[in-house]
Amino acid sequence: MNRSMGAFCTFLFGIVSLQLGSPCQAYNISEGLSINGFLSQGYIKSRHNNFLGNSGSGSWQLNEFALTTNYMATDNLRFGFQLLSRDVGADGNNDILIDWAVADYHWQDWFGLRLGKVKLPIGLYNQGRDIGFLRPMVFLPQSIYDENKRTLVVAALGTSIYGNISFGDNGDLDYQAYYGKVDFREDSGQARGMEQLVMKSALQRGLGEVSDFEADNRYVYGGALVYTPPLDGLRLGVSYFSGQSDFDFRLGAREADARGTNKDFVVLSMEYFLTDWKLAIEYTEFTGDREVLGIDIVDGRSQGAYVQLCCHTFEPLVLSVLYDVFYADKDDHDGSNFVANGQADFLAWRKDFAVGVRWNISDQLIVKAEHHWLNGAGLQLPLFNPQGVEEDWSYFVLKTSFNF
Repeated sequence: MNRSMGAFCTFLFGIVSLQLGSPCQAYNISEGLSINGFLSQGYIKSRHNNFLGNSGSGSWQLNEFALTTNYMATDNLRFGFQLLSRDVGADGNNDILIDWAVADYHWQDWFGLRLGKVKLPIGLYNQGRDIGFLRPMVFLPQSIYDENKRTLVVAALGTSIYGNISFGDNGDLDYQAYYGKVDFREDSGQARGMEQLVMKSALQRGLGEVSDFEADNRYVYGGALVYTPPLDGLRLGVSYFSGQSDFDFRLGAREADARGTNKDFVVLSMEYFLTDWKLAIEYTEFTGDREVLGIDIVDGRSQGAYVQLCCHTFEPLVLSVLYDVFYADKDDHDGSNFVANGQADFLAWRKDFAVGVRWNISDQLIVKAEHHWLNGAGLQLPLFNPQGVEEDWSYFVLKTSFNF
């Protein structure tokens, strides 16, 4: 039995357990100690291009399983960790990893300290990006929450400070700041993209074969501010991220290296709830610099944004509409620079229009279905389509999640 089908069987076992047992959001083992988690299984089918793996022929490689433990040692001190197994195309392969693990000291409302492997606050939704119950659609908008960059931006081994500052009748402000190092997996989309670039560069320069490729993050740092004004349902946010990674490999008989820097990754966010409607808008820019075999490759400053509208009027059904756009270079929307380098212009952008429905069967069980129509092949799409990419493509996703 392959790993995907094994995860699917585990999921079915969870559903049976749900029907046999009483509803429960967390298992309280003892005073202050609780365990909860989630598991999900999805199916993805795309046309004309693969997305995040071998989706052209249909793929079950879309699952997560998480087990979370929290212990309140005192009113101010919490210890917690989460084990996560995921398989999204070529990424994850259902290895069981520590997703986050912290000692969290909440001294006052305005100041707290976390030590360990801390979640990174990028945009409004990055810290809960793997929890299907926290979002209306299967995937978060890729212009901001690119799955190929998940390994780099999801969590870091280090420290963070956080707090909430009240302005009385003028609302309140949540803040977070962090510094640390990422456990960079070689099967991540970003690492494989860099390996592909190194191999191409070495081939063009006749430098021999690339082998023993390894990825290692040097540092990440950043922070976030989220302002909640006195207008009910409104949140406004800004976040910043910067990080640098090294890539070591052998080039023929000698050792060589490359470097990748994602700097000034800025996200501006707005979320507004109004009775049965939710509107989310986020905008991002970031600069990527790469140095391969001593040559600096400046990627330019990318640009992305999305608008998502969700309707809760027909509960237990939630209807969603999304428009998501990404440009590899904010100064080259039409892809002129790609054409000048002998590439297709549509590699410069990715435009995604999607509709979706979420069925809240119970507090613990949901089903989502959505369809995406896309134009453009930005965001490393050639990585999953070595035989070439097409400009217009689409994909359908069906996914079920269980929370316990």
